Amino acid sequence: MSLIANSAWRGGDPGVIFIDRINEAHPLPGTIEATNPCGEQPLLPYESCNLGSINLSRLVGKGEIAWDQLDELITLGVRFLDDVIDVNRFPLKQIEEVTFRNRKIGLGVMGFAEMLIEMNISYSSPDAIRVAEEVMSRLSKLGREESARLGAERGSFALFEQSKLKGWDAMRNSTVTTVAPTGTISIIAGTSSGIEPLFAISFVRHVLEGAKLLEVSPLFEQAARARGI
Repeated sequence: MSLIANSAWRGGDPGVIFIDRINEAHPLPGTIEATNPCGEQPLLPYESCNLGSINLSRLVGKGEIAWDQLDELITLGVRFLDDVIDVNRFPLKQIEEVTFRNRKIGLGVMGFAEMLIEMNISYSSPDAIRVAEEVMSRLSKLGREESARLGAERGSFALFEQSKLKGWDAMRNSTVTTVAPTGTISIIAGTSSGIEPLFAISFVRHVLEGAKLLEVSPLFEQAARARGI
């Protein structure tokens, strides 16, 4: 495990998944054999899943999380991602058919590490675990409840009665949450990726055609300037 962790820290690979646990938790008939490239989204043949992430670092004010705002974003995010399914353009007819049948969406988070910094909480502390549990429990509970409301309004996904979710009165989406690494969209948002820590406060990013970009944590830069460094 030490070798795997060191390699992942240096270059991002290898990733590790537990396919038996994935299939135990998967709500639909069929066996999962593969995931998307980053590994966060297990998929059946020809499946797709629309992903979106809430930027947690934007929800902190005076060292506290704006819980009401997070709750609102969760419900809006579920509805938005479900709408994306309906307006998507699919490269293959099989993908379109399976996507509409299962209606998988994956709402997740990014900026977790920066959120903790703004709250003056160490990433490796028990308090960080407590915050993570509260954030993710809200995401899971409210996300699933909003999908149930959507199911009552617009109809459940086609395989609802054959799924592990059939105990609900209705359900629009067979999956609701996905915590992706957000390697690209976190750059666009200017925050830390997914739920990962800051691997360095300053580093050089190597991009296509040999270009190099200097990246400095804006929170570190802000703290350094405040101390006259």
